[in-house]
Amino acid sequence: MKDQIEQEILYSGRVQGVGFRQSVYTLARKGHVNGYVQNLDNGKVRLVAGGECDRVNDLLKNVKSLWANNISNIQIATLNTAENSNGFNVRY
Repeated sequence: MKDQIEQEILYSGRVQGVGFRQSVYTLARKGHVNGYVQNLDNGKVRLVAGGECDRVNDLLKNVKSLWANNISNIQIATLNTAENSNGFNVRY
């Protein structure tokens, strides 16, 4: 089994109401990453991504590349949990 990781990523900028969550959902499912994506009341979007390190890193690179014009800031924290081992979803 390859190294596993779970990270919480907070995206700031014009990331709500533009299809950001659906795009992240599609990329995560295609990349076999577990977790969820969720709009926050403060205008940010939270992504919790877990799985093989390479897959999680690829997801983050793809999101950053695809949404570079909308993202103004990215905060990343590594989590010590593995709560999201059953697929990927959009939380409302």
